[in-house]
Amino acid sequence: MLRRYIVLVLLALLTSPLGTALAKDYVVRKIIDGHTVQLESGETVRYIGVATPELNRKEGGAEFYARQAVGYNKRLVFMKKVRLEFDTKKKDEKGNLLAYVFVKKTFVNAELIRNGYARADVSGPNVKHRNTLLEAERRAKADDRGIWSEKKEDTEKHYVGNKRTSTFHRPTCKMVEKIPEKSRIIFHNRSDAIKIGYVPCKICKP
Repeated sequence: MLRRYIVLVLLALLTSPLGTALAKDYVVRKIIDGHTVQLESGETVRYIGVATPELNRKEGGAEFYARQAVGYNKRLVFMKKVRLEFDTKKKDEKGNLLAYVFVKKTFVNAELIRNGYARADVSGPNVKHRNTLLEAERRAKADDRGIWSEKKEDTEKHYVGNKRTSTFHRPTCKMVEKIPEKSRIIFHNRSDAIKIGYVPCKICKP
């Protein structure tokens, strides 16, 4: 009877706000790429179910939206306390931790996918949050966010790029008038802009 009581108390603690507070926090000290970070302990963590564009390919440089994915990952977790949740397989072949990452109530893995900075990679054995990640990808695709905007068809005769921000816009975008003349570059199609590392404006969504 006593043993059962102790088990029930432990379960209550783990599922209560107090239990959450007792969970170990880690601090991210380095961003390696869009889905990999290093903790203050020196351990490297790869996000489960997340595949961001490659930053350092052997040929051709960074993939479309790779730098943006790194920047967004940094915004989400750099020098912040994170909570790690593990699944069936806890480490990859290189010894990196495999985890679902949370900053307070923000599910970082899903946040990257939902905003178009990554694809869902939910092949086994780590599939605890499979449905959540796939739904995040579905929403990003439907809205042509981030990486899903790469293959859109041209809808303008030309686009205006900003050399300082590596962003391209529709000619009618309100941001165009703020670009200094010396920082402007004209693209005749979207693919020309994307090939040299430019990304679509989030306001006019070219």
